[in-house]
Amino acid sequence: MMTHVSKSNHNKSGGVKPLTDENIVHEYFRLIKTKDMYRLLDLFAADAVIDEPFSKSEAGKGGLQGKSAIEPFLNVSMMANAGLREEIEIEKSKLKRDNGINQVTAYVTFERGGKVKARFTFELSSEDNYNTQKQRKIQSLRIQFVE
Repeated sequence: MMTHVSKSNHNKSGGVKPLTDENIVHEYFRLIKTKDMYRLLDLFAADAVIDEPFSKSEAGKGGLQGKSAIEPFLNVSMMANAGLREEIEIEKSKLKRDNGINQVTAYVTFERGGKVKARFTFELSSEDNYNTQKQRKIQSLRIQFVE
């Protein structure tokens, strides 16, 4: 089931409410478009992993681990995204395991002349933030091109 989610992260009293997993996915794509690296990196857990088809780690796999490893990839993504039109469809999030990790899949169609479609599979978990409240973070992101 695909869902469209409100992008507002403020509650009725004007305070900031915690982002849902789907809101975090929408925020990821918005921050890529607006080239806001600081806020984009803040969506990720410190030990987050991005598995994408372009980079090769020392182990020969596409996984980039940790914010310092994923930042260059995100910079390239921001540059490549300039001028692209995109359509995002998000599947309802699924509880992956009993460890509190949810999985959200977004299918994104990019268009600039031709079209290409990719599946972005986000795994999100909770971690304590500076004031000991739980905050949802991207634990892993797997990017695959699909037909």
